Amino acid sequence: MFSIEIFTKSGFKDSRGGHVLADIVSLGFNCINKVGYCNLYLIDGKLLLNEAKLIASCLLSDKITESYNIAKCDGKDSNCSFNNNVVASKTMIEVLYKKGVTDTVSSSVIKAVKDLGINKDIKVKTGHRYYLSGKFSKTVLDNIACKLLANTLIQEYKIKSVK
Repeated sequence: MFSIEIFTKSGFKDSRGGHVLADIVSLGFNCINKVGYCNLYLIDGKLLLNEAKLIASCLLSDKITESYNIAKCDGKDSNCSFNNNVVASKTMIEVLYKKGVTDTVSSSVIKAVKDLGINKDIKVKTGHRYYLSGKFSKTVLDNIACKLLANTLIQEYKIKSVK
């Protein structure tokens, strides 16, 4: 399984991260200094690294304003080694659809991968990653995730430490 993060290149404004930070502050949490945002794609199948790079560079990202990180995952709970180029952060909140919830973007990605000429059976989950910096507790992160980042009826979130 590959985890692909699509993030705004340095030199361009991470407007989604900025908006999330403003929303966090408006909720009364002044302990967060910065938020970085990534689109997240978890692709499971017998892909080679060069195929994952082709998908990330030609399909999922805008070559001018965005870049990508690719990590090989163990397939359990999307555990990956992160190369955090987004925000110098030690904490991340990952938001994904719950099992059984229709993910229309994943269906589009699967079709587009076939259009790229990669004719392999793959499964795709899409989501978001938010990298947060500041001094905060797990309780604060849970509140931010539940009140702002995830619709807990259809999405689940995980708070992870970034090495």
